[in-house]
Amino acid sequence: ALSGEQGWGLGRARGALQGGDARSGGARPAVPQVLRSCTEFVEQHGVVDGIYRLSGVSSNIQRLRQEFDSDRCPDLHKDVYLQDIHCVSSLCKAYFRELPNPLLTYQLYDKFA
Repeated sequence: ALSGEQGWGLGRARGALQGGDARSGGARPAVPQVLRSCTEFVEQHGVVDGIYRLSGVSSNIQRLRQEFDSDRCPDLHKDVYLQDIHCVSSLCKAYFRELPNPLLTYQLYDKFA
């Protein structure tokens, strides 16, 4: 199982998703590296049906998660990820699932509904 805030760098991500962080001067929210890398990869290689609907192989998702935890920016062009592009989109979904507050915040829920 993916493990909560550990490894995601959610301290920086939480600030970014709430309107910026110190590095960007608060002017523009920073996009966490895991989301930037994965979405760019999916845009380049993920032109298949159900890219965000279908799940990747669990062991590949775990491997990718561990690489982001240690390297910050793994090589997504390794054969394992090119052959299982759904693991990359699954990691994006896992990131959003594990945020401490949903992207569409509880405070604004009534405005979205």
